[in-house]
Amino acid sequence: MSRYPLSALLLAALLGGCGSDDGDVVVPGPQPKPPQSPYLTLDVTPQAVFEGQFQVYLGRYPDLLKDWLQSDAARDLNGDGHIDERDAHLDGVYNPKETPIIVQAAEMDRVLRSNPDGLGAGSARPDIFVDGHYSVFDALRYLAVTRADLRLEQVQGPEQTGRDTHDFVVSWDRNGDGVFDEQDNDIYANFQGAHWHGRVSYHGGELLKLNGTLTGLGPQGEAHYERLDQVWLQPQMNIRFQPFSPEMTARRHWVQQREMARLEQGGGKVILPQLQIMKPGEPKPLVIPNLEVTAHNMRPDIFQPGVITKMDIFLSAADAGLDVAFNYWPSLSTGARVEHFALFRVDGIASEVGRGWATVYGDMAVHGDFSPTSQCNFSSPQTGGMDLLVDPEHCRLDWNANFGGNIMHMMSDTWVMNQPVQFTMLVFKSHYELFGMEEYNGKTSAQRDFSEAQDGSDIMTLQTFRLPGDGPLLTDSHFGWGIADCTECHNEQKQPMGHGGHSWPVNSADGFDQTQPYYCATCHGSNGAPMGHGETARCFWCHAGESNTPKHHGDASTRRLYQGEQIKSNDKIYNDPNELNALPRDKDGNYQPYEKVWSSVNSDWDMSRVFPDPYSCMTCHPNED
Repeated sequence: MSRYPLSALLLAALLGGCGSDDGDVVVPGPQPKPPQSPYLTLDVTPQAVFEGQFQVYLGRYPDLLKDWLQSDAARDLNGDGHIDERDAHLDGVYNPKETPIIVQAAEMDRVLRSNPDGLGAGSARPDIFVDGHYSVFDALRYLAVTRADLRLEQVQGPEQTGRDTHDFVVSWDRNGDGVFDEQDNDIYANFQGAHWHGRVSYHGGELLKLNGTLTGLGPQGEAHYERLDQVWLQPQMNIRFQPFSPEMTARRHWVQQREMARLEQGGGKVILPQLQIMKPGEPKPLVIPNLEVTAHNMRPDIFQPGVITKMDIFLSAADAGLDVAFNYWPSLSTGARVEHFALFRVDGIASEVGRGWATVYGDMAVHGDFSPTSQCNFSSPQTGGMDLLVDPEHCRLDWNANFGGNIMHMMSDTWVMNQPVQFTMLVFKSHYELFGMEEYNGKTSAQRDFSEAQDGSDIMTLQTFRLPGDGPLLTDSHFGWGIADCTECHNEQKQPMGHGGHSWPVNSADGFDQTQPYYCATCHGSNGAPMGHGETARCFWCHAGESNTPKHHGDASTRRLYQGEQIKSNDKIYNDPNELNALPRDKDGNYQPYEKVWSSVNSDWDMSRVFPDPYSCMTCHPNED
């Protein structure tokens, strides 16, 4: 039997039939793997696939909590000095539950490939997306051709609108009477509505933070000025299609027109007028003016060659000499499926997971558009000088939220920017206080009370050790090479080799009373563990998910149920009225404390004594100096 597959033999025969001089069969060898990108700390090639499902909601969300919090009825009913959703609940106010429309990716792909609406077989933007990927606008197309209660009409393409995006009119039978008419309208038009757009949010797994109606993402999702047909439709995404005010549409079009004008001014090149980098401790930002942004094609699994993303801003700055590096986030310990590149290091300052680089993109004039107290004054010179008067109620409904516009939770590697925004700003910020996390950083030693009651009875010192340069180092001849947990083989029950079978080294000087493999590594080396990739804290965020929990790491390879008082973060609520309110809330914005959570032993609620995160991680997986 031939050792080559039939396809290879057929290819060889065809090559031979095309003029081979000597008749030898030429079998192509494997293609060499391209070198690792200089911009990445990890050699990762994402392969995003449009699969699974996503959730869609239709119409404006009746946010009763937001109404209460912004009304004269809002008052501190529980006496804690703050007014939030818990007070609203004491007043009998809760947000209603919504049932989403579940869309199966495979079915949407099947329907749209038939070009049912004449806007394209597959995505309506094949110039943006590779075959098999779609935009949020494509999801609206799918719903319009598969639902009797939704119509998409008067569609104008990017060439007609002049803003590189589609415009459209939507009619939605909101009251379900089978008739499209004005009876479907609420405060905005659901019948022949020219001001429909989309809000978006992403799957956060079991995370209950930042779901606030005013101070978080809100149950509606984030409103924005992006082009719907350029927003990548990611599996497990939440989308809300709804009517907005005419003023919101005017503001969005104004932003997009300014971007088109910058593109024309740059002669078709994407020239970013200003990149600002605010480094910690520095009084003024580092400013890079007039940066030409070019496509680096870091996500060929999603986008066509030449499509520019926000990630390209930083990679173009790196080409110009700025120190920039990206890490890769897979699925997280919360169960959130991320699978994006994340900005890790800028000008020598690297993130520490809970402390890192926050990004702002957009037009300086709209920087203050979205906030819980926005007044929507767009006529001043600082806000653009628009001839636009916003109805106060429209302002409250459309703009009064903490996120939106320039500040959104979209990852830079899939955020399309084929037209230049006015500025990009980087700020190094901490989220430890916001999420109620204790900070443990592998770069500095710390003390931790391991007692269940947190009464100070079991305090130990945590530190990262340096690996030895010589001595009795383990090599690949070691029978347990690559196994992190030495005690799987070296323990009293298995009569192990070395140390007399019982005298195992214990880091008693730091307060520990049991064998720790990373302490063994201080004499014997890392036993084949790969190098780290620059991170210094909270390794479990990425390495304790369902598919990423490390094997052979003792109890750090296990998960446990946390409940009741074990879930300490319920009591660590960063509730400064001048900052974000990180109450745990359900998807509808109602207060919902964590009650039962399955998580790693290294987590927000616990730490392994044997493999403490990040100290054991950074000892055996050291970062390059």
